[in-house]
Amino acid sequence: MAGLLAAFAAVVIYGSLQLASGWGDTGPQAGYFPLRLGVLLLAVSLLLVVHAVRQPVDGQFADGTQLRRVFSLFGPTVVLALAAPFLGFYLASALFLLYMCRAHGGFGWGRSLLIGFGTAVVLYAVFELWFGVPLARGPLEDWLDTLRSAA
Repeated sequence: MAGLLAAFAAVVIYGSLQLASGWGDTGPQAGYFPLRLGVLLLAVSLLLVVHAVRQPVDGQFADGTQLRRVFSLFGPTVVLALAAPFLGFYLASALFLLYMCRAHGGFGWGRSLLIGFGTAVVLYAVFELWFGVPLARGPLEDWLDTLRSAA
């Protein structure tokens, strides 16, 4: 796992080096945060290798119950990643959070809707309106833009 994490970190670092990764006149450039996150991931993967060499673990990695718990989170996350390009990031995230609040948080419908869609509204306000950074767009975001431009 540490090797996979290191490989992922190397891809992130390589990709961010293809972009400007410093601090520009208006703030951080496109590769600034990915480069730093990639370096941190690489450092963590190296620490994991050192830990694994120092203290090898004998026995089973995970039992069936533990794997089911992992996949009960991993599956919806994959669905989120696949749905975001079609539904848009905000709607897909709202639906993801709604599901997670209901399935894993034990929240009722009202609280789950508030958390899911409230978070999406806050993210939309921060990224689209405040920072001016559009995330993956879907039909809902396009409709909101037409309303905003008409006003």
